[in-house]
Formats: sequence, structure tokens, C-alpha cells
Amino acid sequence: MDDATRDFCQTIIDNIKKNGFPEKKVAFPLLRMYELAEQKGLNFNKVLETLQSVEIEHQKTPDKIIFLPRPKQAPEPPPPSHPFSGMDFSNMDLGKVMSMAGELMKQMTPEQLAAAEHMAKNLSPQEQAALIEQAKQMGLFPKDEE
Repeated sequence: MDDATRDFCQTIIDNIKKNGFPEKKVAFPLLRMYELAEQKGLNFNKVLETLQSVEIEHQKTPDKIIFLPRPKQAPEPPPPSHPFSGMDFSNMDLGKVMSMAGELMKQMTPEQLAAAEHMAKNLSPQEQAALIEQAKQMGLFPKDEE
């Protein structure tokens, strides 16, 4: 980036901060911003790209340009713990459990169903063994003969 672009970007940053950025959106006349950039021999669209690289976003309307901070991405939630850990299914009615599970699945969004499928596919061998053991206790799988 050349000095003229850096200086113009810094001027914009200083001005939007004086007007409450990043707590508030700040708007300037669009045509005037293009004119100022052109007077300095700069392409205003390139200036906007430079500002985006420092997390200053913009929206254009017919009359003004609105500067706003880049939305913060929510941190990725930690993977869910095993949903059945600590539950004792040994005395539960299998039909009732299966019915409840079916009803719960009907209420899940496609995203939730995909997340559950992803979780199941990514279980460690120990988690798979624990899940199979719980299923055996519920009578879903035959117990191993000893």
C-alpha cells in the first residue's frame, strides 16, 4: 500500500472514531468521499478494500457510505459431552424410551439432526463402546454371553 492510500485510510479512521466508531455506525456523503479520494489520485473502492482488511466494513446507499465494525464471529462452541453420560437406563421401558427419542428427533431442526449425526460419527472408540454398553443395558443389543 502506498503512502497516499495509508494516509487517506488513517484520515478516515480518525474521522469515524471522532464520530463514535466502533460503538456507532458512522456515515459520510458517498459522492464527497469519492471526490476526496480522486483529488488524492486514489481509487475509493481500493481504499474501502484496505479498510476491510483492518476490520472496518461499509455499506453504500445512494447518498452515503456507512462505516461499521466487522461483526464478531461467535466462538465455536465446545463439542457436546456424551448426551447419555451419567444416565441409568437399566430400569427404563424400552418402548417408552424409543418413543421419547422419536418425538425428540421430530422436534429437531435439520441443523440439530446433522450435528447429532456428526457427533455420532466422530465418537472415539471408548465412547462408542460406552454407548453400545448402555444400549445393551437398555436391551437394544443382546448382552454378551459370559
